[in-house]
Amino acid sequence: MRILLALALPLALLAQGPAIQKEAKAKKTTSAHRRSGKPRLKLKKVRSSARLASQAPAAEAKPQEPAKKEEAAAETTSPKTEKTLNGYIDLGARWVGRGGDFNTYRSMVNLSQGVRLVGTDLSYEPAQSKLVDSMRLQMFSWGGDPYNTAKLDVLKRGKYRYTGTYSNIAYFNALPSFADPGMQKGIYLNQRSMDTRTRNFDNDVQFLPGGRIVPYIGFSRNSSYGTGVTPLVLTGNEFPLRNVTDWGQNEMRGGLRLEFNRWHVTVEQGGRRFEDNQSVYSTEALSGNRSTTYLGQWLNLTSGNQLYRIRGEGEYTKGLLTASPWDWLDLSGSFIRTRPKTYSELNQAEMGNLLSPDNPVQFLVGSTDYFFGNASMPHVSGSFSAEARVANRVRVRETWETDRYHTDGLGTLRSALMFTPVSSSTTTLNGGERLEVSHHRQQLEALVDILKNFTVRGGYRYEWGDSAMKASTYSVAGPTDRAELKRKAALAGFMLRPVQRLSLTGDIEITDGEKTYYRTGLLDTRRYRFQGRVTLPLGLFFNANYSYFENKNPNAGINYDYQSQAATASLQWMPQGGKNVSVIADYQRSYIKSDINYLYPLGLFDVRSYYQDYAHTGTLMADVRLPLSKTYSGRLTFGGSFVTTDGTRATNYYQPMGRLHLPVTPKLEFFSEWRYYGMSQTVYTFEGFRAHTFMGGVRLLM
Repeated sequence: MRILLALALPLALLAQGPAIQKEAKAKKTTSAHRRSGKPRLKLKKVRSSARLASQAPAAEAKPQEPAKKEEAAAETTSPKTEKTLNGYIDLGARWVGRGGDFNTYRSMVNLSQGVRLVGTDLSYEPAQSKLVDSMRLQMFSWGGDPYNTAKLDVLKRGKYRYTGTYSNIAYFNALPSFADPGMQKGIYLNQRSMDTRTRNFDNDVQFLPGGRIVPYIGFSRNSSYGTGVTPLVLTGNEFPLRNVTDWGQNEMRGGLRLEFNRWHVTVEQGGRRFEDNQSVYSTEALSGNRSTTYLGQWLNLTSGNQLYRIRGEGEYTKGLLTASPWDWLDLSGSFIRTRPKTYSELNQAEMGNLLSPDNPVQFLVGSTDYFFGNASMPHVSGSFSAEARVANRVRVRETWETDRYHTDGLGTLRSALMFTPVSSSTTTLNGGERLEVSHHRQQLEALVDILKNFTVRGGYRYEWGDSAMKASTYSVAGPTDRAELKRKAALAGFMLRPVQRLSLTGDIEITDGEKTYYRTGLLDTRRYRFQGRVTLPLGLFFNANYSYFENKNPNAGINYDYQSQAATASLQWMPQGGKNVSVIADYQRSYIKSDINYLYPLGLFDVRSYYQDYAHTGTLMADVRLPLSKTYSGRLTFGGSFVTTDGTRATNYYQPMGRLHLPVTPKLEFFSEWRYYGMSQTVYTFEGFRAHTFMGGVRLLM
């Protein structure tokens, strides 16, 4: 019944308001003519009078001038009311009907029911104010939705401009099929789940906006808190425990922008402080993920906890430059220098029937670990680019980038192993490590205008880098392990516009890699992208896109093969600019494949990891104007989207929707909305869900 009321409420209220307003308008017009004593003239008579007045001599028109002067004087002396507040406020309520797996629904949709501030966009411009010229406030999805935002913009022309943004993101992830070793037993517990909220608050103030010299300051606060589940990994067994996260970061910054005709410079100095507190703990005895005995005994955990405490700080310096010293040359560059530091602390304690990490046949009744360490990472990065028009139809682009950093860390670990409640041993380890990384890239391109509507592009890119780190215990190459990065790429592209309504573009990139840092890093790649756009008669627009990407690493023991491609076609129909009707249709066919070998940790032998997915994605939406009368009209939006996949994880997902928007009075509008969410999987059938959401609300116009 509540759902029917939400949909029918706008229709019920539509029967009143506008008709009364129209009748009042007619009465007002009639009474005005009666007071003036002037009859209403027909259109033909008015046109005839205008034609005669235009043919009359100028001397005969002079008697009418005093009347015009009196009207102008009346308009000057009459008070003018200016509208200082504009915008709208959307208020609504949502009802949710749901079935299927609740955790999957929350991981993907996470919409709840209740009263909402759906959205508001208000602007305020006072007529006379020494402090503010304009203010604008935007707020969306407040009252319990998983993602809500707010933005405030305050401006005093030539004096200052303040911009503040806020966002609150509720992140929930507990898919039953992920990180769940007990799934085959019918025990659905995601051991990497989380239910957190992340809040971002940014503030910026510009002084003397629009001038040559613009100082500015800013402050940002980012924080997150929540709960979840994470495993406590011990020798021979893993135990899923409760997890509490709480981290935050504050940033202060200030800078100066210099805006001149041919060059612009920005210099900024700032600093950050970071803190992260994580608690992992158990409140009951656990048997863990191991389902068999070890040397005739069951491994278990009676109590356990991990307490992380990390503090960090760092300052940074940033500079940006863009310049056009001559009409044929454009330059740009950037420089960033940071020096962050972190201080880490770990307290871990567990009791139960456990295994010693040093001796696989030694049982323990408990153990404790305490770790303290600190690290610093000086980081310098810079870039420079130039574009020169060396000839009438030729442009040359040069880009160079560099990124360098190293990490120095020191730590102390103190461990205590308890063999019995009264006997134990303690060890202390001190150590330090250093990581050095450098990455560089240089790219040269030339753009040639073959014809007025035909441009081709060709270029070359070279990437190189190296890294050094402490070698592992099993390394025989020496105390330091080194890795290198080398890639060479050929670039090509074109842009063709044979007629005014048609444009074709294409980009090709072929990379020959020699070395890479990671097993899945970019090595031998192929990248193609083509796009076509055409404007058809009757308000039709057609776009077509095709993209392909391939990355291969044929080295022994890796044999990595990754491919992805997508073909997209979209059609838009917007006659008269979409005033009365608009239709958008979009379809995509995509494919992804990943094939790699990895080392199985227990037997140390290669195992193949293969994943593939074929997907169909489509969207069809229509927006129709409803001409309810000569003075007002409503809008009806309906359609939906779908995703169907075949392959390793076959999935079907559907999301149809409908929205009705009806004005009732010049200051009041109503809307109703229905959405459906449905997901099903061929293999993981227990993760399917379906949900209907209904919303009814009002829009208040200022």
